[in-house]
Amino acid sequence: MENSQPSQKSSLSFLLWVPVGLFVIYFLWAYLPVAKPPNWIERRTQRQELIERVQSAGGWTALQQDCDTLVEHNREGAFFWFRGDTNALPPTIAALKPLEVRYYSPAALRGSSDETKVSVVHIKIFGLHSTGGHSTPYFGLEVVSGTNADSYFPHPGSGGVSGNHYDTYRKVTNRIYEIY
Repeated sequence: MENSQPSQKSSLSFLLWVPVGLFVIYFLWAYLPVAKPPNWIERRTQRQELIERVQSAGGWTALQQDCDTLVEHNREGAFFWFRGDTNALPPTIAALKPLEVRYYSPAALRGSSDETKVSVVHIKIFGLHSTGGHSTPYFGLEVVSGTNADSYFPHPGSGGVSGNHYDTYRKVTNRIYEIY
């Protein structure tokens, strides 16, 4: 009889360690950065998805033409679109499934003239900040219009939370830049 009681205690004490083990697994998965894919892997996936969307919408030239049209229709003002009904967007831009589209004309910006500023359409495709979790890295496009387009290059953000700003850029065509 003495031998049967310790074996029951040891099997019951093992069951007490199950919740502790589950908590440790949850902690490692949720809070350690190793549990999440690095940004370069996510950016590679984002870039591939963007290229597929651009190709299915007619290519980079069609995107440039739609952005030029957007600039032309808003020459003296601004355009801002944020997640929702894509009917307000030109078809190629809508096909990119953007999160945000912004344009401010040089004439609308204080202290600038059309000769000193170029027209830039900002298209945010990916990016979402998550407090206490994994933020989706920012990935978008800047499409340049106007006569001074050759003199333009993107100006990376000066900080901000992950998912809401970009740190670098890459030239896709003469007037289109990936920003991430």
